Amino acid sequence: MKKRDLILIVIGIIIGVVIFLVFFNTNNDAISTKDTAKDSTTKTRKILYWKAPMNPSEVYDKPGKSAMGMDLVPVYEDQAGEAGVVKIDPVVQQNMNVKTEVVESKKINPLVITNGILQTDERKEFIVTTKVGGWIEKLYVNFTGQEVKKGEKLIDIYSPILVAAEQEFLTAIAYGDKVIKSSNKSIANTGKELIENSIRKLQLLDVSMKEIEALRKNKIIKKYMTLYAPFDGTVINKKVIEGQKINPGTPLLKIADLKNLWLIADIYEYELSKIKLGAKANIKFNFLPSKVFKSKVTFIYPTLDAKTRTIKVRIDMPNYNNELKPSMFATVEIEGIDQGIHPVVPEQAIIRSGQNNIIILEVGKGKFKPINVKLGNYSKGYYQVLEGLTAGNIIVTSAQFLIDSESNLKAALNQFMSAKPAKKDSLTNTSKTTKKSLEAISPLIREGVINLEAIDKNKDGKLYQDIMDWNVISDKPGVCPECGMTLRKFTIKEVEENLKKHGYKFK
Repeated sequence: MKKRDLILIVIGIIIGVVIFLVFFNTNNDAISTKDTAKDSTTKTRKILYWKAPMNPSEVYDKPGKSAMGMDLVPVYEDQAGEAGVVKIDPVVQQNMNVKTEVVESKKINPLVITNGILQTDERKEFIVTTKVGGWIEKLYVNFTGQEVKKGEKLIDIYSPILVAAEQEFLTAIAYGDKVIKSSNKSIANTGKELIENSIRKLQLLDVSMKEIEALRKNKIIKKYMTLYAPFDGTVINKKVIEGQKINPGTPLLKIADLKNLWLIADIYEYELSKIKLGAKANIKFNFLPSKVFKSKVTFIYPTLDAKTRTIKVRIDMPNYNNELKPSMFATVEIEGIDQGIHPVVPEQAIIRSGQNNIIILEVGKGKFKPINVKLGNYSKGYYQVLEGLTAGNIIVTSAQFLIDSESNLKAALNQFMSAKPAKKDSLTNTSKTTKKSLEAISPLIREGVINLEAIDKNKDGKLYQDIMDWNVISDKPGVCPECGMTLRKFTIKEVEENLKKHGYKFK
């Protein structure tokens, strides 16, 4: 039994060793094959330039260290792509919450939805006034809102001027009757002229010919004149009471015909192209939400409100049942002009950059490209695209600002690569280029060994120094030409300590 057990143990050990050797060799072969393929791929890919991992605008033509001391990373030719095109990994797209939408060609909604306020018809308003001064003898209108009919009495006015004019008329008639039989024609004509002048004076005081003929016939002077309603309407403003003294031209009553009202609606400037005279309108009022009033646009005002950037349009509203009241608020839907069929894009997909309108277009295989488009009319969150897109294009509607920023960076780097490559010692990042330009422009940026005594021209022992760029020093208050910060005041000894602490040489 012992010999048999020993043989089984030896066989098991041998089998284990064989399995281990087979697995180890296979794994090494796989790793070796993978590394070989990777090396082969790396060797075939062309490196365009090297960039800093934390600052993509810091670009070099050779490997090395970035300004922050980090290893530069290569950018390969297949990663750069064409100018402005960005390639984004699907996982990164998901993390960025990139959303796309297929462009469709369709009509945008021609409806213009706005608000309006009712007001009286300006053509059917009347101010009751008088051309003579006097006192209100009797007021037939007792309250605001009272309805009146054409020809109804409104006010009796006692006026000494009117009484005197009537007396002159009667005197002229009596004189005319006496001289009419005179043999002297000039004297006879004088009486006739006096009567005509008296009648004209009464007419100028708004005395009707009917009342003048009654005065001629009856010879009874009326102490007051009566004002009558010019048309059927409603008194919307009453400004006098009985016994009140009035002057010529004083507004007494305001009457308006409320059988037809004006609805004044505001139209935004960008929607004006949809509006035309005769356009149908559906109107709703808050007091009667279940009823829709139908009318049409009867007038478009010729001026624009500079503050609200709106234009007023007028809609006539018949009001025979007196349902509507002036100053009521209404919701208005105007059927606009058909704008035709065009590709449309949602408002949030558009990036506005100065005078350019940019949309991010998906070009396939995870690649995106910004394009300029020409926009048309707008309605309910969508713009017409007149140029730049066609139906079926896929556009980005979310995270497009991030893609556009990356695209601009890629375009700038492609321009950099099209220029002659610089040496490794010449850093192409913007900050150093700007700094060299500033050094040539501003004498406040000190280089080499800084002579503090020479800078202190007024010999007061005080200097002004930037706490961000320590080599920016002045003997007067000012701002740093590099960062724009206000220079801080220090003693010369403190300036020396600051320079020493930050590695600058001085004397």
